[in-house]
Amino acid sequence: MTEPTQQKSARREKRWEKVRRAVRASRVVIASAAIVVLGGFLLEGCGSEPAAERVAPVLELNTVDGEPVALSDYLGQPVAVIFMHSY
Repeated sequence: MTEPTQQKSARREKRWEKVRRAVRASRVVIASAAIVVLGGFLLEGCGSEPAAERVAPVLELNTVDGEPVALSDYLGQPVAVIFMHSY
């Protein structure tokens, strides 16, 4: 290569190195912001009110066998309610 071509190549490489550093820095900023936002959403549900003092809504459904089941039948026990849909 000739001297001017080598200088252009070196300048171009320096510019790309600046771009790479800027991209790396922006990735760190974006990742940090995402961690802060997600952490805030996770801590949102951690209020000072204990779960035992909250009242569950009235929920009465039928089982697959047709027997009625009420959420109040399980008072004081942990309950997972899963709603499913079939086509």
